[in-house]
Amino acid sequence: MPLPPSELHFTIHGTGGEGGQGQGSGHGGHGGVGEGPTVNFNYGNKEEERKKIIDWFSPINFFLRQADITQMREKGTGGWLLANPVFKKWESGSGSTLWCCGIPGAGKTVLASMVVGHLGTKFTGKNIGVACMYLNHKEVDNQTPSRLLAGLWRQLVLDRDIGSIAENLYKQHWEKGTVPSLEEVVNVLNSSLKEFSQVFVIVDAMDEYPEFQREILLQKLAVMGINVNLMITSRPNISPEASLPNLETLDIQAAPEDIQAYINAQIKLSPRLSKHIQKKSVLREQIHAKITEAVDGMFLLAKLHIASLITKSSIGAVQDALTKLPKDLHDSYDVAMQRIEAQDKEDQEIAHSTLIWVANAKRPLKVSEMEAALAIKPGDRSLNEDYLLDIGTILATCAGLVIVDEKCSVVRLVHYTTQEYLDSIQAPKFLNAQTEITRTLLTVLAFDGFPDPLWNNCRATLPPLVDYSQYCLTHAAGQPEVQLRENLLEFLGRGFQWKKTMNPIRYSWGWKWNSLPWNYADWPSPASALWIAAATNLVNSTKSLLEGAALPQHSANQAIIIASYYGHTEIVRILLDKGDDVNTAKGRYGSSLQAAAQGGHTDIVRILLDKGADVNAAGGSLQAAAEGGHTEIVCILLDRGADVNARGGRYPRSLQAAAQGGHREIVRILLDKGADVNAAGGFYGRSLQAAAQGGHTDIVCILLDKGADVNAAGGKYGSSLRAAAQGGHTEIVCILLDKGADVNAAGGSLQAAAQGGHTEIVRILLDKGADVNVARGYYGSSLQTAAKGGHTDIVRILLDKGADVNAAGGSLQAAAEGGHTEIVRILLDKGADVNATGGRYGRSLQAAAQGGHTEIVRILLGKGADVNAAGGFYGRSLQAAAQGGHAEIVRILLDKGADVNAAGGESGRSLQAAAQGGHTEIVRILLDKGADVNAAGEEYGSPLQVAAQGGHTEIVRILLDKGADVNAAGGESGISLQAAAQGGHTEIIHILLDKGADVNAVGGFYGSSLQAAAQGGHTESVCILLDKGADVNAAGGFYGSPLKAAAQWGHTGIVHMLMEWGARVRALVEN
Repeated sequence: MPLPPSELHFTIHGTGGEGGQGQGSGHGGHGGVGEGPTVNFNYGNKEEERKKIIDWFSPINFFLRQADITQMREKGTGGWLLANPVFKKWESGSGSTLWCCGIPGAGKTVLASMVVGHLGTKFTGKNIGVACMYLNHKEVDNQTPSRLLAGLWRQLVLDRDIGSIAENLYKQHWEKGTVPSLEEVVNVLNSSLKEFSQVFVIVDAMDEYPEFQREILLQKLAVMGINVNLMITSRPNISPEASLPNLETLDIQAAPEDIQAYINAQIKLSPRLSKHIQKKSVLREQIHAKITEAVDGMFLLAKLHIASLITKSSIGAVQDALTKLPKDLHDSYDVAMQRIEAQDKEDQEIAHSTLIWVANAKRPLKVSEMEAALAIKPGDRSLNEDYLLDIGTILATCAGLVIVDEKCSVVRLVHYTTQEYLDSIQAPKFLNAQTEITRTLLTVLAFDGFPDPLWNNCRATLPPLVDYSQYCLTHAAGQPEVQLRENLLEFLGRGFQWKKTMNPIRYSWGWKWNSLPWNYADWPSPASALWIAAATNLVNSTKSLLEGAALPQHSANQAIIIASYYGHTEIVRILLDKGDDVNTAKGRYGSSLQAAAQGGHTDIVRILLDKGADVNAAGGSLQAAAEGGHTEIVCILLDRGADVNARGGRYPRSLQAAAQGGHREIVRILLDKGADVNAAGGFYGRSLQAAAQGGHTDIVCILLDKGADVNAAGGKYGSSLRAAAQGGHTEIVCILLDKGADVNAAGGSLQAAAQGGHTEIVRILLDKGADVNVARGYYGSSLQTAAKGGHTDIVRILLDKGADVNAAGGSLQAAAEGGHTEIVRILLDKGADVNATGGRYGRSLQAAAQGGHTEIVRILLGKGADVNAAGGFYGRSLQAAAQGGHAEIVRILLDKGADVNAAGGESGRSLQAAAQGGHTEIVRILLDKGADVNAAGEEYGSPLQVAAQGGHTEIVRILLDKGADVNAAGGESGISLQAAAQGGHTEIIHILLDKGADVNAVGGFYGSSLQAAAQGGHTESVCILLDKGADVNAAGGFYGSPLKAAAQWGHTGIVHMLMEWGARVRALVEN
């Protein structure tokens, strides 16, 4: 169904499919292309667009974690680290790496946050960046290398330009529903790093990061640049020296003075301990001495000990406890568990349930989720708030083992060693942990009204655990399958219905894509219970579904493919034993063999081949293995006769896939097996271009030595030289030029380097004869793209080399749009035409006005810019400033003679533009200057219509007070009343009706105001209009009648209401 044109701003719509963050989202390179959200770019609000790009590119926000940890630090502690000579050497150096290692519980995380805060304060106002990364074993699915590096970028672009590389990636991937690769993320990060004279990066808890990903992350951190100082904290059990040579090591342990400061603060916070010490002052010294001796440099032990002492009711009890303080973590945790067991039965149960949830959660739980989890009972049909416990009550039962991060509102175990302790003790009360969690989540997913698409209309109606319930089937694998057999099988039977409801919720409210199977891009429609069981590795459920039955028709939606992709070996065997077709092919990963190869599951690859899988089936198992870097699988497939030059898959050839991924060994193997080094096709055109784009210098050299054509054209970048130039890979650019790469080949290497801000590469290309004035492709001329990106040094270099300052495309306009004042001055000094036309904004003045760049507006006007020049997206500069909400610029332009009633551009006139944006002050300014209150625009109608549609009540009142015609027709909304009804703005509806708006006026997209309100699901608006005499059977508009509009959009309540008011049902049934 088409979306009304008036709603075509930057909107995201859940489409009932899955898309890639595949956070899959692969955001970060794991996830896929599916029926993701659709995007329409509205360039009207640059700050809003900037925020969307940042949130899309980097869903991990370490600012909140930093704030939480900073709050945990006791004031005055940690000074010893800042004064340490090794730290000071690292702090004052450049390009150095500091490894801070310490035993568990030594306080490494708090010290890391202190360093972040110290550096941020010390270098405020300087061109020095500070970024942090807090690794967490509970968030490994979320914290992929791509997302973590993107998280660094997010911090570095705070209050800075995000850069054209990020903007272009956003547009490129949104339109295709894809996500940035790891190399693309690295390129964006590197472009930001280069903007600083120095950058400090602090990475905490490297030992908590999985080994298979740790090496990738360390490799990327190691090559961030000579201006980056890196600090890493970890346990001593990992050795990063191999990836980070020449690092300095600093041992971390809790200083006695820090422990004493912490103890004093906790005593002050505890009324009970404070009272004991008032009676017997020597008790303070006894507490200090005993705890400091017992903890031996472990801050966490001090926390556990003081948590125990504050519960003691007498001085004697405190002293007795001091004589028995455990000196290791395990014993201290035993004491905490004994305190839990000493509580009354109800508090014990609360503590046990809390520990079960927090210790077994697949991601950190929100406070509201924890509270709900304890309140829900088996068989509940809704969340009974009478059973909700507040988080303070919950924490009080847990003996200090559970804490809350206040800023993030997340519940955590006090330390990751607490998780290790709970895993080790296997307490009888925890044996059914997974079953209890699964039972609760199944209860939530069976609540009344869920799954129901109508829940999507109001997030407030959703129980807190609905978000976490996406992990239900992850918890269900194993013992819960036996204990909850019937419940699970019943749920699997309706799992697709559940997923269809969850999908739009995830898109509408920011659910991030992750690697969970039910976010798989090719979820079948409808998915069988068997497919869902195979996807989620429910072995027992799979067996139950197949008991006494032949394999379902069509192999139950190709369950074997999804099982192969996720590496569920036992399920693959079960399905094959049932006679599943080993060569069945469908969806993103094609055959089972291709899926297993893509996932890197060697055992499954062997099983499938032994069962007769076609090694050369269309789709490309060899390409899939090469892309994933799975060397052993590549060798197996080649030994089984895989065609090394076969076409198919995302990359047309295996060699290109391996080259792009940087898999040097696989590249050598493929070449040795006869891979065509110059085979053409696919996204990157040739293998050489793929390697050049990825920055894989060694592979570039291998390919060139094997005869790769250095000037072969094609692919996204046009040439290998441009691919390397755009990525900022200086060494590869030099290699390609030395091998005869054409510096002026189609594709624009100079433009690409200028766009990325790669100054050294720009110099190299110019020295090699690059044409400084050639204009090609997306970026236009090199000068234009450098100006837009704000790369002042490159602008100067290009001008010195003879760049045409007035070449078509508009370098001045590009600089004005980006707000780059210095570049604007440079270009004007070099003779740029201040009134040159062209480009998106028509003139430089319009570009500056829309962006809110006041100083540039003054400069351009001072140089003779025509204040009333027409053209471009916004028509006039005044309209651009009004739309952007820039009141000061509006005043400047009016003072310079801007025509307040000039027409043109997207919004029609300046008054419409201001009314659309809800800019009340600007509306007043324009009216005071004589703006026509009833001037009509083609698309948006009158200013009153625009304000009514946007819900800007105050502006509606102002316009009516100035004589706006309440029944003026025009634009897509017909009249103002229809515009207000479409948005459900009831107060405005009342105002317009009180001013005489015709409730049955005909016209516009919806035909009538009642149809507009019915389509939008605005029940109160429908009631108001009916009470005022709206014709319930008015015909016309996009949907034909109000009843049809409400029915088509599933607004059941409104359908019943309209029928009660006499809406004719017969026409609807016939329709």
